[in-house]
Parts: sequence; C-alpha cells; structure tokens
Amino acid sequence: MEAQNDEGGDFVSSSRVRGALEKGDVPLAAGLLGYRPLITGTVVKGAQLGRQLGYPTANIELPDNTQLKHGIYAVRFRRADGTLNNGVASFGRRPTVNSGDPLFETYVFDFSGDLYGEDVTISLVSYLRGEEKFDGVEALIEQMDKDADEARQVLMHAQALSPLDGKLTFAVPDLDEDGEGLP
Repeated sequence: MEAQNDEGGDFVSSSRVRGALEKGDVPLAAGLLGYRPLITGTVVKGAQLGRQLGYPTANIELPDNTQLKHGIYAVRFRRADGTLNNGVASFGRRPTVNSGDPLFETYVFDFSGDLYGEDVTISLVSYLRGEEKFDGVEALIEQMDKDADEARQVLMHAQALSPLDGKLTFAVPDLDEDGEGLP
C-alpha cells in the first residue's frame, strides 16, 4: 500500500497510532485510522468486584504488550450477534482494589445478562481520565458514577467519523428471522 499523509503532511503509520493510544489521544488515533480504535476479545470471568459495587463489567484480557493508556474510556460495545450498547470502560491495574495485571473492563449501559465466553468488539470513543487510587470503595463508587454520567454525555453526542466508522461503531446489522446478520 502506498504511504499516506495526514492533513499536516506527516506520514500515517502504525507507530503514530500506537503512540497516540499510549497518550490516551483517541481522537488522533481515530483520525489516523479513519475509524475509532477497536478492542476485540472474549469476555472472561473476573473477581466480580464490579458487580458488588453496582457496576458489573465485561472483562477482556489484553496482551501484556498493550500500549493503551491506563484510564477510563467512553465506549461502544458490540456483541457477536451485532447488538450494540454504550458503556464506560476501565483499562488498568485497579489500584484502589487490586493492582494486579492490567484488565480491560466494560460496564455496559442498560444491559443485564451473561456475557462470559462471548467474543466482543469495543470501539474507543473518548478517553475520559487517567487511572487513580481512591481513599476507599465509597470514593471509588462516587467517581464511577461521575464517569458513567460523563461517558453517557460523550456518547450521546458522538457521530461517525467516516462511512467505515459508521459501520464499525454505530450501525446495527439487519437480522433475518433466525437472528443472523444479513449480508
């Protein structure tokens, strides 16, 4: 493929995209790609602490070399059947409660059910803030409430960046009578 340049004349490269994601600069990464950055994976069972805090999450283990900035993101969450929901995600070590291996956890708005074992795709719409350690669970829950509210506001106003982004981030596939996606 022929090299591409951005509006400023700089080369578009995977290194620039990774660098933007390391800094939490989702708009730059999305602009370079032409669509919002995607995370794909299988939902795994976690410690279920989010459920105890009123924020059950779908957990995705990312490779150790993931260069995504730790923090909180407004996201679009797509299930394998094409169902699409808004959500708020955290990527990091959970310093208030755990400090273990990094984990990508998504609280899916307006959803209840079992997602374990499902393959999902998550579109990063906006980086909201960095990862923090709080002075206890109550302070953490208070901040989680604020993060969820902010993510809802961001997602309410989000629009497709390109036709491809529209399909990946916003379009819900047509389903036939068996619930399968139509071509």
